[in-house]
Amino acid sequence: MPEVILEVKNLKTQFFTTQGVVRAVDGISFSLEKGKVLGIVGESGSGKSVTSLSILRLLPEPAGRIVDGEIWYRGENLVLKSQKAMRQYRGKHLFMISQNPMSSLNPVFTIRNQMAEAIAGRKKMPPSKVSKIIVEMLNRVHIKEAKRRCNLYPHQFSGGMRQRVMISMGLTNQPEVLIADEPTTALDVTIQAQVLRLMEEIRRDYAMSIILITHDLGVVANFCDQVLVMYAGKMFEKADVETLFSDHRHPYTRGLIQSLPRLGVKQTRLPTIKGQPPDLLSLDDGCPFAPRCEYALDACRQSFPQAEEIGPGHQVACWNWRELA
Repeated sequence: MPEVILEVKNLKTQFFTTQGVVRAVDGISFSLEKGKVLGIVGESGSGKSVTSLSILRLLPEPAGRIVDGEIWYRGENLVLKSQKAMRQYRGKHLFMISQNPMSSLNPVFTIRNQMAEAIAGRKKMPPSKVSKIIVEMLNRVHIKEAKRRCNLYPHQFSGGMRQRVMISMGLTNQPEVLIADEPTTALDVTIQAQVLRLMEEIRRDYAMSIILITHDLGVVANFCDQVLVMYAGKMFEKADVETLFSDHRHPYTRGLIQSLPRLGVKQTRLPTIKGQPPDLLSLDDGCPFAPRCEYALDACRQSFPQAEEIGPGHQVACWNWRELA
C-alpha cells in the first residue's frame, strides 16, 4: 500500500465580504502519496491557490476561513491547530513556493540573510555551519558561484534564479510536502523546463511529495502522477495522468485538453470553452459549468452531483459523464 502523506477531506473555504460569501473551495477531497506529484488544474478563479493556502493555514483572516473539512498530515488534523502550532509545520514539514518569487523574497536583505533566517528558525547551529549549508543548498539547485552570489540581493537575480533560491530555502529543512503554486508562470519556456527538471530531481533524490498548481496541461502531462481538475471551487474530475488525458469523462476536462495546440495538426484557430467562469458570489445549487456545457441536462441546472468512481482511482462529478465515453 502506498504511504499517504497528506489527506484533504471535504475542504470548504469561504471568504466573508461586504457583498456576500464567496465559496472559494467547496468540498474538495484528495490524498497525496509519498514521493508522488499531484497536479491541480483549472482556470483562474477555480480555487487552486486557495486550496494551497488552506493547507498551510495562511488564509487572510478573518475574511477567509475554513468552514468545514479536514486536512490530515501524519495523523494530525491541521484544521484544528492554532496559528502558533502551525509554525512548527510550515517550512519544516510543508513548504510553499509561489508563482512570483520576487514577492516572497525581501528586497532589502541578501539571499544569505534570508536563507540563514529560514535555517535558524528550525535548527540551532553556529554561523559557520549555517553558511556552509546555504552554499550547499544553492549549489544543489545549480546556482553557480554560490559562495559569492549568496551575498547578492533578490533584484540582482533573474526570475528563474529567484525561483531556484526559493526551492533551495525549502530544501534547507527537507520538508515532506512541497506545494508549488504555478512556479513557472512568470518564466520563459527554457527556464520553465530547467525549473521543472530541478523539481523532478528534488522529488527523486529526497522522496518528496509535491502538489503542483498550474493551468499548463503540458506541464501536468510531463510531471504529474495524479491530476485534480477544479472549477468554481469544486472537484470535477480526478484521475492518474494517463487516464485523464486518454479517457477523461467531464466536459470541462475535455474543453481544457482540446484547447491545447497539437504538433503536426494544422489549426487556424484553437478550440475554446465558450462563456465565462461564474461569479462565485451568485452560485446556485446546480453545476457551475452548466451554462457553458454542451452536454448539460436539466439535472445539471438543479443540483451538483456527488463524485462517482468510474474506474480505479478515477472520479468524476457529472450527471452526463457517459456521453464522453
